[in-house]
Amino acid sequence: MSRRALRRLTAISLTGTLAVASFLVGPRLFNESEKNTYTAYFTEANGLFVGDDIRILGVTVGVVDKIEPQPTSSKVTFSVDKEYPVPANARAAILSPSLVTPRAIQLLPAYSGGPKLSPGASIPLGRTAVPVEWDDFRRQLEKLTDALQPATAGGVNSVGEFINSAADNVRGEGDTARDSVIKLSQAISALGDHADDIFSTVRNLQLLVSALYSSSDLLASFNQNLASVTTLLTNTPNEVANSVKGLDSALTDVRDFLSENREAMGVTFDRLSSITTALNDSRMDIKQILHVAPTVFQNFLNIYQPAQSAMTGIIALNNFADIPQWICSSIEAASRARLDRVSKLCLQYINPIIKNRIYNYIPVGLNPFVGTQARPNEITYSEDRLRPGYTPPTPPQAPPPPDAPQPAPAAELPAPAEQPQPAEAPPTPGTVDSTQVLRDLMLPTGAS
Repeated sequence: MSRRALRRLTAISLTGTLAVASFLVGPRLFNESEKNTYTAYFTEANGLFVGDDIRILGVTVGVVDKIEPQPTSSKVTFSVDKEYPVPANARAAILSPSLVTPRAIQLLPAYSGGPKLSPGASIPLGRTAVPVEWDDFRRQLEKLTDALQPATAGGVNSVGEFINSAADNVRGEGDTARDSVIKLSQAISALGDHADDIFSTVRNLQLLVSALYSSSDLLASFNQNLASVTTLLTNTPNEVANSVKGLDSALTDVRDFLSENREAMGVTFDRLSSITTALNDSRMDIKQILHVAPTVFQNFLNIYQPAQSAMTGIIALNNFADIPQWICSSIEAASRARLDRVSKLCLQYINPIIKNRIYNYIPVGLNPFVGTQARPNEITYSEDRLRPGYTPPTPPQAPPPPDAPQPAPAAELPAPAEQPQPAEAPPTPGTVDSTQVLRDLMLPTGAS
């Protein structure tokens, strides 16, 4: 066989092998990629085998892949199709439809929204359940039949004794039983009519119990403090007795005082009532005072200088900016007729007198506080020449030179003759006489 034919045969063999492998393994790999794997732990896995169904609401959605025994449980690994999501809080139970059919794992509840169980997650032992085995059920039946058998041969068993005792107790009590049933029915009816109140009471009781449970630490601290107090009272009985005696004596004195001053206290309370009534009637004024007082005190602090004990503010009165208008408007308001003429005459006579007496502020200084001062003997001067009445010392005269001639005494000069005083010149045009201006300010025009 040529080398070329051998290569062709080898290629055909490899192709066929790959095709068969893809046919056998491909579907399984495809199925594995379309499933999610989970793990569940059961107390036991009797009758459960690999390949058994995984169901949701009775519909098969996966199979059991592996079963591994654990020291205290059984680990079951199973896979579920991806198109069937499993809720995060899912539970698992092993079902046994009959004695001979294979078992299955039921997942519940069905997914309806919310978080999902992530692939690879596990369902713990607390969220799984297993069916009761037939052997266990049979053993429980045997225990029940043994308990119901009579204690002695030919005797009456426990059920028979109960029936006989019930018959003896009920015999002749038919009317009483009937009345009891009727009253029980009435009681149940009453409870049914007040079901809402009962449920509300139960809910409130549940809230109370929850509050007490949440305050368990506080209750424990309260119990400890109460125990400390009771221990202290137990250890000091005489002090408590003396305190009670002293309190009794004080209450006796208070009672005597109240009995002796009953009338005076009544008068006092009556007057107090009148005072409180007056305060209540003046509530708006009190509110206004409390509203204005902080601003007034703040303004006072702003104009008072504590370092100099001086007031830096100026007293300003209303209507001082235009006194003639203020006086005439007051006279006009008091007049009843010819208001315009009264106002004009008032301004005509008063305005010339007070027109130059208009002040924005009162021209009077006010300083009621004595500020920081010092006596003359408490003042220290940095230089002597600053002292009041200081006389500077006379500078010493320089001695004349020894050979210098002595100056001749000055001859007496005649007194100068008096110079004639110039005549008073008449006022030039445009010069203002201050005396005449002051007279015009004080007197109205045309007065002599």
